[in-house]
Formats: sequence, C-alpha cells, structure tokens
Amino acid sequence: MANHTHPVGFFAAEVLDQTSRKHPDKTAIIAKEEELNFSVLNQRVHALAGHLQNECIKRGDRVGVLLPNCVAIPLIYFATQKIGAVTVILDARLKGKELQGVLEDADLKLLVVHQQLFAEVAGALGGISTVPAWIVGEEGQQSFEKRYVAPARAAVPPQFSVDDDALILYTSGTTGEPKGVVLTYRNLAQYPRVMDQMGITDSTTIRGCILPMSHIVGPIVCNEVADKGFTLIIFDQINPFTLLEGIQKHRVTVFESVPIVFQLLLGVRNLSSYDTSSVKIAAMMGTTIPLPLLRAFQSAQPHIKVIQGYGLTETSPMITLVDPDQAEARMGSIGRAVPGIEVKIIDDAGQELPVGEPGEIITRGPHVMKGYFRKAEATAARIRDGWLYTGDVGKCGADGYFFHLGRRDDMVISGGLNIYPAEVENLIYTYPGVQETIVFAIPDPKRGQVIGAAVVPRPGQTIAEKELLAFLRGNLANFKVPQKIAIRESLPRTSSGKILRDADMLLSD
Repeated sequence: MANHTHPVGFFAAEVLDQTSRKHPDKTAIIAKEEELNFSVLNQRVHALAGHLQNECIKRGDRVGVLLPNCVAIPLIYFATQKIGAVTVILDARLKGKELQGVLEDADLKLLVVHQQLFAEVAGALGGISTVPAWIVGEEGQQSFEKRYVAPARAAVPPQFSVDDDALILYTSGTTGEPKGVVLTYRNLAQYPRVMDQMGITDSTTIRGCILPMSHIVGPIVCNEVADKGFTLIIFDQINPFTLLEGIQKHRVTVFESVPIVFQLLLGVRNLSSYDTSSVKIAAMMGTTIPLPLLRAFQSAQPHIKVIQGYGLTETSPMITLVDPDQAEARMGSIGRAVPGIEVKIIDDAGQELPVGEPGEIITRGPHVMKGYFRKAEATAARIRDGWLYTGDVGKCGADGYFFHLGRRDDMVISGGLNIYPAEVENLIYTYPGVQETIVFAIPDPKRGQVIGAAVVPRPGQTIAEKELLAFLRGNLANFKVPQKIAIRESLPRTSSGKILRDADMLLSD
C-alpha cells in the first residue's frame, strides 16, 4: 500500500499521520459544508481522539456512529481507530424497533449521532441517556464540533494487534435479526491493497462517494484517503443531478454506485450537457447487474470504463472485480478473484464444480471477517474450514472470470426445474421502457413455485402486461415465463436499498 508499512494490518490513523506529514496542504475531503486539507483533518482527528480517551473510551470499547454522509464520519472513524476503539457503523436510515435492536446488540460506550437523528434514537431506546452521546450539529456539552479543540492531554495510541477488532458493521438482510460483522485490522488491509494492485486508485484520484457512508463504503474510502492521499468528495444525497454537478465541479475521476443510480443517470435528458470527461472508472456494485444497463451506460458515456465488482460486508468487502483494461471485453462479469484470495464454485455436497456450472460462491483469505458479534453459532454456520459461504449463486468461465446469478434463497424451483431470477430479469431489462424489475417466487399447488415479476416503467412511458408477456414467451423456456406481472410505480426496499423479493408486497395493489 502507498503509505503503509504494516503489510498484514491497516491502522488507519497511523497511516493518516504519515500522509498528512507528506501532503499537509493537499485537499483531503470535500463535503457540502466544508473542505479539509490533510493537516486540518489530522489535527481534528488528534483532538477528537484526545477527548475520547479523556472521556474514558479505551482500546476495545465500541463507539457507535449514526450519521448521514458528512465530514464527521471520517473524523470520528480516524479518531476511534487512533485509540484502538472499535468503530461501530450504524445505518443512518434505521428506525423504531430495527434501530432499537441494533443499539441494544452493539452495547456501546459512546454514540456519535447527528442532531437530526437524535430524536429517533431517543424514541427507539428509552435508556439512551445511559449511553453518552456526541451530537453533530449541536451546541453545548454534547457538541461534536466543540471537540475539534484539542484537550490538554493528547491521545496516547495503544499497542495494536492485527487481529484485534477494528470495525463492526450491521448487516441489514431481508430476513432475520441484524448481525454485527466484526472486521479486524488484518481485514482492513485488503481493500487498499486491492485498489492499488488492480490500478483503480492512486494519489491523483479524485473519488466521489455517493453511496451511504453508514455502510462499509464509509470506512473503506476513509482508509483509501489515508493510504493513497487522494481527495474524497462526499455527496450527501443520492441524486443524479447532484452527482453530475459534483463530477463537473470537482473533476471526479472514480466513483461507484448501485444499479438504480446508473438508471437515474441515464434518465437525465440532458446528460450529455454535463462535463464528465474527468471520470476514468465507474463501478457498478451490489446485486446482479443487468447487462443492458451496463451497455446503455457505456454507450452514453463511452470515455468511462464501466466495471463490475462483487463483495460482501463479511469480506471487507471485495471478492471479485473486473480489471479496468478488460471493462468492455468482460462486460456482464463480476470479475476475477482479487489479489490474495481464493474463490470457488461448489455444489450442495461441497464439491468444486467444473467451469460453467452454477453453484454457491465460497471464498477464503485475509478478507474474511472475524465473525458475527457475539453470535458464535451464526459465525460457524457462515465460515467453515476457513471458507466463507456467501449464499450467492455464480459460475466461473475458463478465463477465471465469474458471473453472478443471484442468491441461493432466491432460486425458484418450479416443477423440479431451477430458475435463476437474474436470467429472467436481464431479459426483461431489454424490453423497451423498463426502468427496474424484480423476479420472485409465487407458491403454486401443482409446481411448488412459479415465477412472478414486478416492473417499473421509465418516467413518461407505459408497459402493457400482455405485450411484455408475449415478448418473454418468445425468448424464454415456458417454465421460466412469469405467471403474473405487476406494473408498479416503485419497488419495496430494505433500509439499505435492497429490493424485497416478497410476492405479497410486490403483487399487492
């Protein structure tokens, strides 16, 4: 890594110290409210770290972070990392009982929360007064910003072990209780190393962050800022116009997002009037990416290398990534295994499958999480003999490039025949006027399950169910054709933006 002298562990605040000495006046972070160079960023981190220790936060204590995208996220992240506290990133969109469950499970010693979210916290957990809080945008004793002034006693960094807990992020799965993913300093070393070795980022990068930093993207881009010494542009909303204006103003060179954002960008009628010539790489992350969307965006922005990657919070996060110089040739693939890790495709008996055969994706290496916080059984179910079982279905080509076919749980078995929703979704995306779609299982007394689909038309366009069905019947085997199609204005999502494959919700009026 660029500035890092510890090959097996990444200690973010130590790396930031080195970078700030080398490039004190270089812009580190630009957010809506302010711009920080590396010198000021590091000064504030040192001050916050001193206050943390003065308020009895010790190595191994858990500090919660409940914030929308803003400059406070990198500040508190680096500060907690400096004193060996465990940074607990919480989804800023959680509410009610969901938020209450996560707060209780995390067992925090301190919570850093935005003033706009504090009322939600107080309502979700009546006893929050027993947990000290630093409030961003607040005045008085609890003010986060007032702690930018260094205390009389400076922070004293503890001794670190590469396998200490460094970070906890709560997964938001579509079913079951949230689980805290524990990542170590060893885990955190993987992402900066991969970005360097695959030529994605370097010191000249201007990286745009449009995704919620309250997920794993937050800490990993912070680590990249420290490691590469590049400039990070934080966007505080997922809005295609805001993103385009930011790219144009700040000359962003790299950004990543999820399919819906790229769909929104393509929906901007005057897209070509924005100057996006600075962008070199755009990465589509998340679920299975429709090939027509990849092609459409590449056609609309031919100067940008559009690549796809795949990973999980549990894998720090990257498992596979398309090499930028293979962007066009490997379009539709989730890429090859990133450096330093192993990936296999296995059958239900755990045997590795030959090239081209679909099965579960499993992975092993320094990127695999330590485990789920205080959930030994869940950890043992997910990690076996060092291999993390992703629950995702994929296949691998002879060239070592992988393809994502969906979740194992999403696979539909109709009359004994396997149907991968992604295959049907990709075809629906080729139909004129489709903005978004999801394919799901519907219980059926004769076949066990049949296929259903929900479709969102592009703004100003209409889709006739009968005509879409005729198109699908002409291009799919009969058992893969949806028995029901719902035309909807939007699709139901989890707090992290994942579409819910719930037949009752998707087919309801």
